[in-house]
Amino acid sequence: MDRLMIDFSQVYGQNGTIAASRSVYSTQHSDTAKEIKEAPRLSFEDMLSDSIKEVNTLQLEAEKKIRDLAIGDVEDISEVVLASSRADTALRLVMEVRNKFIDAYQALSRITG
Repeated sequence: MDRLMIDFSQVYGQNGTIAASRSVYSTQHSDTAKEIKEAPRLSFEDMLSDSIKEVNTLQLEAEKKIRDLAIGDVEDISEVVLASSRADTALRLVMEVRNKFIDAYQALSRITG
């Protein structure tokens, strides 16, 4: 039976941001499966913790840019808008993951309860 494994692991860029990368492996033959090296895997807890830290960093960066705008230290307002947009998008994504996790937990407790 042929299987296709897709690995979505995190890769840290030069500026410390998390960028998702995708690797696709085909395991058609058992010899091929032995040759494929396992990618380092992060636990869900580590991924969640890293994501929350990244969101916090983006929020602090946006707050600093807004503060700099208020005192007149920003030359280009698009930097402020972009930083705020990144922080907002990252926060919304983490909140959606949290909501889905809570929904899954509640569904499992209804099944087992």
